[in-house]
Amino acid sequence: MRLSYQADLIKNKQVGVIDIGSNSVRFVVYSISGAAFAPIYDEKVLAGLGRDLRRTGKLNPQGRVQALEALKRFSALAKAQNLDDVLIAATAAMRDADDALEFIGLVKAQTGFDISPLSGEDEALMSANGVIAGEPRARGLAADLGGASLELVQVSGGQTYSGVSYQLGPFSMFDGAFDPAELRPRIETMLGADIAKDYPHIDTLYLIGGAWRKLAIIDQKRNGYPLRVAHNYSFGTAHARELAEWAYSSEGAAELLNWPNISQRRADTLPYGGLMLSVLLDRLSPEHVVIAPGGLRDGLVYQWLSVDAKKQDALFDACASIAGQSTEGAKMGDAIFKFLSGIHVDLPRVFDLETEDRIRKAASLLMSTGAGLHPDHRAKIVYEIALYGPLPGLTHKERAYLALMLFRAYRSRKTPPDSAVIHHLLNENEQLSAQIYGEAMRAAVVLSGRCPAALEKFTIAVNGETLALRMDADVEALIIERTRTHFEDLAKMIQKTFTAETY
Repeated sequence: MRLSYQADLIKNKQVGVIDIGSNSVRFVVYSISGAAFAPIYDEKVLAGLGRDLRRTGKLNPQGRVQALEALKRFSALAKAQNLDDVLIAATAAMRDADDALEFIGLVKAQTGFDISPLSGEDEALMSANGVIAGEPRARGLAADLGGASLELVQVSGGQTYSGVSYQLGPFSMFDGAFDPAELRPRIETMLGADIAKDYPHIDTLYLIGGAWRKLAIIDQKRNGYPLRVAHNYSFGTAHARELAEWAYSSEGAAELLNWPNISQRRADTLPYGGLMLSVLLDRLSPEHVVIAPGGLRDGLVYQWLSVDAKKQDALFDACASIAGQSTEGAKMGDAIFKFLSGIHVDLPRVFDLETEDRIRKAASLLMSTGAGLHPDHRAKIVYEIALYGPLPGLTHKERAYLALMLFRAYRSRKTPPDSAVIHHLLNENEQLSAQIYGEAMRAAVVLSGRCPAALEKFTIAVNGETLALRMDADVEALIIERTRTHFEDLAKMIQKTFTAETY
């Protein structure tokens, strides 16, 4: 794991992605900082280009009109925004429709966009790259359900493996009434009898696509799950099966059609999404199910990144970007982490040491986030940024842990005002571990006055029953009652006594 942060490699760029899918046409602008990227503008039109594909073999006529209108707008927006690049992906409908080439020519003439539809395998691999971009530790099978197709590809160790595409999207499978009893055997036949042999021992099934993401958000609301973030939302397989069966049942399908803030076109695809999930669970028997942190569009941006950028941990780049750090600001985060590394092994932890240190590093970099905020509100603001900000490579539990670290770094209260997320995801001992590191960061900042050069003249260690702070003689004046109090509080939390002395 790379724990160093190279601020000199951070050069903010903006890239647009045009995604011409079977159900929607989308324009997303990403802000890129090193290896981290996040959408800053997102517009879609549910054109339904592939809605008639099964019946006519052609693009939907109304969808063509809507898609062309949207693409002309997106072209104008891209030019006005002076983007560093515009990446274009066209998927199953544009790949398979009889009139796709004619439509591609029309788009080229009126927008200048040069469209080359992705092959099924390339679409699968690009979606899997999106999973890796959002979770470098991903290990399992990525499944991307679009309007016309389903892509499957294995991911492990930051790598993707050969992908496969099936014409198993809702537009390819039915036109009219949704009948799960008729559809299920057809889906199973098209997947093939040997799919379990092709993908044995699946650790995690990563679900990509709007239908599954929307089902996850609905599931969170139905069950009172407090952290309303779809990305990296994880299910046990029993829970996932229950959600899937509810979604394609007649009662669930009827409820979904009337669910608030869901368009009719999106609602029509959700029962099928539940059915497809049910089939995959039955055939593949994964140990875990996770809503993927990224998909096709993210994969396009990830592929666009430089080799040097990909070598960095996107989490650290994202933290630095959110904190608005200059090189000097990044040095403070590094200084905090380096200073506290002297006691890392002595502090209680929740995760393995590598994961724990990764979260600690992220917290150190985010310490600059609250520096310029109003002191009465910064603890809550930084806490919410950690929970809901675009931070790649974090599970929901890790997000909660990071958020509580940062809250404690700015406020002595044990838990934030809105503590439902913390209590749901962390037990009391886990909360204490986060609070201890938060208190340690707070002590480091108070001691140094946010000055890396000053903090570098101190070391801290646990010697038996003592938390020992040692320093150069020229910074001894920094030890006053206020700074001593913070280190004494930290010592009490780890059941030690505090001492301070010069070298």
